Amino acid sequence: MGSTQKLDLKLSEKVRSLLRQEAAYIVGGVEPLPIFPERAQGAKIWDVDGKEYLDFIVGFSAANQGHGHPYIMKKVREQYEKIALVNISAHNPQWGPFAEKMCKRFGYDKILAMISGTEAADTACKTARKWGIGVKGIPAEKCLVLATGKSYHGMTSGVWNLQDPSKARTAYGLDSQIHMNINPTTGEPLTYPEIDPMRRCIEEHHQRIAAVVMEPYHGVTRDIHDEGRYARAVYDLCRKYNILFISDEVRSGAGKTGKFFSYMHLGDDCKPDMVTMGKSITGGVYPQSFVMGKEAVMSLIGSGQTASTFAYTPVAIAAATAAIETIDRENLMERAVVLGDRWASTIRSWNHPHIDWVSQIGADCNIFVRGVRAERLGALLMHKGVAIFPVHPRIRVSIPFIMTDEELDSGLAILKDALNTVDQYGSIEGEFWHQSAPATNW
Repeated sequence: MGSTQKLDLKLSEKVRSLLRQEAAYIVGGVEPLPIFPERAQGAKIWDVDGKEYLDFIVGFSAANQGHGHPYIMKKVREQYEKIALVNISAHNPQWGPFAEKMCKRFGYDKILAMISGTEAADTACKTARKWGIGVKGIPAEKCLVLATGKSYHGMTSGVWNLQDPSKARTAYGLDSQIHMNINPTTGEPLTYPEIDPMRRCIEEHHQRIAAVVMEPYHGVTRDIHDEGRYARAVYDLCRKYNILFISDEVRSGAGKTGKFFSYMHLGDDCKPDMVTMGKSITGGVYPQSFVMGKEAVMSLIGSGQTASTFAYTPVAIAAATAAIETIDRENLMERAVVLGDRWASTIRSWNHPHIDWVSQIGADCNIFVRGVRAERLGALLMHKGVAIFPVHPRIRVSIPFIMTDEELDSGLAILKDALNTVDQYGSIEGEFWHQSAPATNW
């Protein structure tokens, strides 16, 4: 795959044709590197031209157990042969047992199912608002849900408002006065991971704040412990002022950080009021998300107030059950730590002039670059056979838990070669795949 020889850094005609077709007929979405996978297995993908890549992003952590994990696929196929869809018109006999197992394992009282991680975040915030209005006694028009700076919880009209202000959001008229990540009176950003802006905001507005929703770990600091200290401080402020704490574990849950949920790094006494999960909770083979929480909050949700045609289907529950069993049986949380530590320590040992710092917790990694655009380096890595996601000044890396040491070392060798040679190239096709970096925790 990778080589120290200079490459012809051109996209194939098939890829160009597909890009033209997308530009002509598709709107929305995001713009990843121009890789078009046609098949995948384990830690590898093969594109429409048959080119092989080591996958170091795995669907933004949606396939942490590896692409097409045999056990997960077996259980899903078996379920498809029995019955695929039991929706809101009937009861799924697997849903109750699964719900009991999840609640008892993690010490919660109730769980609900949605489809996407965005829907889970939206539903958690909606539920928090009902609690704030009905239990805390906040007037509906003043009830506030906060998030942190550079957060990402999805792009629906309900949760886009929790992210950094942008012209794009303003154009939709969605600059909400009830969901935000700034101080509503001063406009001060609730900068992650600086606790003082959040403390000032909560101390001033705690009577009208129903909840704070956050990913405890963004993976963006030089010292990852700063993120844990910040998240714990936010949690403690929520406890002090009777504010719900919602841990968004859609990306960083399912073992990604070395614990099943990232909030578990914050101390044994840390217990969020609600937890959202998605992505690898089903091993990347079926779209499904969950919100799990305490009785005092979840009991407020009545019949007909949250539902989805494709939530908690038999296939979804089969996939989630198998995905969690795989994490447990194969000790993948421990493996995530081994892989991430090896990745980060190796890169740090290079002391490379193009590496500013590496942030890592478990298999969740970010490489911050200097002297080169992350998109340019990402495009070169793509041509050399490594798939990542660059958003300058960093490269987001999600190491699949099933990756072998040999595959990891091969990816590291390709990265080092790309760092050493990136300045030797002129134009690299694919490096201008995204002209404006989003201000989110992607």
